[in-house]
Amino acid sequence: MNGTTALSRIEEAQKKGALVFVDKDWVAEKTPLFKPEVSEIKLDKENDCFNISGKFMPKRELVDRIGEASGVDFIFGEVRSVTLEDNACGKRTVYIAVAQGRKMMSDGSYRTSSKCDYEFDPVLRAMLDYNVTELNDKTKQQQRTGRDGKPYGSSLARYILELQKVATQRANTGARLRVIRELVGMPTAFEAKDIEKPLLFGRMVQNTEYILKTPEGRSLATAKALGFDISDLFGGRPQIVDAETVNITPQGETPPGETPPNTNQAETSDEPEFPDEPTGPGSEKEDERTQKGLLIEQLMITYKDALDVVSKNGKNPYKMAQEELDNPNATIESRDSMIKRLYDWLHNKGINV
Repeated sequence: MNGTTALSRIEEAQKKGALVFVDKDWVAEKTPLFKPEVSEIKLDKENDCFNISGKFMPKRELVDRIGEASGVDFIFGEVRSVTLEDNACGKRTVYIAVAQGRKMMSDGSYRTSSKCDYEFDPVLRAMLDYNVTELNDKTKQQQRTGRDGKPYGSSLARYILELQKVATQRANTGARLRVIRELVGMPTAFEAKDIEKPLLFGRMVQNTEYILKTPEGRSLATAKALGFDISDLFGGRPQIVDAETVNITPQGETPPGETPPNTNQAETSDEPEFPDEPTGPGSEKEDERTQKGLLIEQLMITYKDALDVVSKNGKNPYKMAQEELDNPNATIESRDSMIKRLYDWLHNKGINV
């Protein structure tokens, strides 16, 4: 897709009412080595967004797709922990993530984001969720209270531990999403009237068609495809060796001052092999389970009045959802089942989620 084609697509999408997050000046071709690529993404407000007070906030996985469609790549990221202490929350650990990304412009240069930080305080977040203003031995044992005035669910102390388990991940995710929103120019949440509109994003990619038309480009592409070293193909720069540092020790002997390596130690050892560290998709499954738990938590916050009631068969959807969150043995399947039951309940009550 060249600049003219990309610009035509943007103008056509604007006429249809699409939300465009591409600057027309960015589309203008400044070097034939790169060309613009425009992508369209449509939001499903039921599956792709959180409904927060009537506004729709895209979920993390969708924002990652938007970042990819906009050509955002990350050049810096870290998560550090600091210890804070005050009268209300006491001494605790706060997790601060910092991320920085960049986006290629039409001339091949990069626009770099600011270093976006995101602070996650598990203790403070838990206290706000439990409506507690001071952390002490008494409030640590406090539970959430239902409409009937009876306590239910895990204690505040246990809830703090649950948040600490995912604190690093939540801080890192928050910082990355801020970088994407800054470089793309996208709002945190969309109005209800805009959520149905398609979204257009753009990124710069290599113009392979142009590169292959040049002799140099064809040679480089061929070398890469065949696994050749580019320096060997075009003649590498000769390496200059300092004569004083050349090792002239005869083969098989050890230079003075060095200890001969014991290369046969592992081969002659009678000890059994120590197994390598196992790898697997466990962390990805844990991340997915956590994200689904956050969705359940968001539904509970947004629709508490509709969920915190007793059904005809004597069940309280709000309490059952909280039990699912408090269950340490919960699985992705049980999370999915609870999400579906909550959606079905809200739909049966005439609430469009």
